[in-house]
Amino acid sequence: MATAPRHYVVRTSWVVGEGPNFVRTMVRLADEGAAPAVVDDQVGRLTFADELARASRHLVQTCAPYGTYHVSNGGEPMSWADVAREVFALRGRDPADVRPVSTEEYAAGRSVAPRPANSVLSLHKLGATGFVPEDTREALRAYVARLPASRP
Repeated sequence: MATAPRHYVVRTSWVVGEGPNFVRTMVRLADEGAAPAVVDDQVGRLTFADELARASRHLVQTCAPYGTYHVSNGGEPMSWADVAREVFALRGRDPADVRPVSTEEYAAGRSVAPRPANSVLSLHKLGATGFVPEDTREALRAYVARLPASRP
């Protein structure tokens, strides 16, 4: 980036915010009594929008070295099925009601965009600036707790 040497590029994945998203869909399905099939061979970490904003603010306010940073919540990576099971448990449902399927099974007969099997971003460079990302599961618990019950 020789033409713009002073820059921050923030890369992220699996973003969860106020609009429609995977977590809200799983909350609705849990509340409605559904038993969804969810992909279990794609792993990553959720990135809550407030964490993305907090990390971006941190980079600017601490005058972190310019460059590219990966941002997501922290903790152990999860599959989409793991996230769904966690949501179901948080909504008082049996996590076993989430049926794990492979990407290939899920996509059979559908037109779906290709997704990487591993979306885990290294948070090492961001951590070197002193930023400590909130654990994914803790952020997920807080997010789900704020969502009202869905009506079937």
